[in-house]
Amino acid sequence: MLRGTQVAYLVRESFAGFKRRKLTTGVTILIMGSALMVLAVLTLATLNLGNVLETARASIDLRVFLQDDLDPSQQAALQPRLLEIPGVERVSYISADMALQEFRAVLGEDAEILDLLDSNPLPASFHLALEDGARNLDSVRAIRTEVGVWPEVAEIIFNQGWVDALERWTVRFQVASLVVGLIVFFAAVFVISNTVKLTIAASARVIQVQKLVGATNSFIRIPFLCEGMIQGFLAGVLAMGLVAAAGKILGPRMTGVVFFSPLQIGGFVLFCVVLGMTGSWTAMRKYLTLRSEM
Repeated sequence: MLRGTQVAYLVRESFAGFKRRKLTTGVTILIMGSALMVLAVLTLATLNLGNVLETARASIDLRVFLQDDLDPSQQAALQPRLLEIPGVERVSYISADMALQEFRAVLGEDAEILDLLDSNPLPASFHLALEDGARNLDSVRAIRTEVGVWPEVAEIIFNQGWVDALERWTVRFQVASLVVGLIVFFAAVFVISNTVKLTIAASARVIQVQKLVGATNSFIRIPFLCEGMIQGFLAGVLAMGLVAAAGKILGPRMTGVVFFSPLQIGGFVLFCVVLGMTGSWTAMRKYLTLRSEM
């Protein structure tokens, strides 16, 4: 059990390095903060792409276009059959006239060109709204495969290309975030480890005296671990501060962009603290192992 004087000494030594090596510590925090900012930006981009993907998935639906030669009774018989398909929540009938009105609304001022047509070229169709659990490409493709073989159906369309592209880019950003995260992790451990090695080299005499008077490796290691944790904390706060400042400046120009929640910010900073502690522990472990072998 540590006495009060020992605890006070450990706390004092944990912060003493910042006063003794202001330049080295400052450069370490800046390097770590810059690397962590890149990781934060990539993670934020992945988060926003995921939100856009979920929004796109929520809007997935199918449009089932019917053959032109169907009579009203055949068209009406299709609606209950479509509702029986697993994953289909609601079926809406869109007549050829309604489809033409929709097309006019899409064309806007250019809708007058439709008056030149002798007849309505648009077919009747059914709009299939899907249940939440069926708003994914596998379910949509299964429904399309089942309905596509019906003789009354001419064509089935849905916004597959847009969702496919979003999924590809989301996976790419997730992989990029993982790769950059690993690079940042090892780079940060390397930077902090070398900073701690310099600190140890400057404190070698003090460590020798501590060993001679019976100090354990854990007691010697604690101030350096705390110093690394503080460096990681400050680097994480710096990275998040820079990202938040950029978001505040660019926010008005980038509507709909989602920023980190307070819980995510706390998790990121905690990750940085663990990063700093890992770097310090790596350096101290090697040093104390070497000292014990001498």
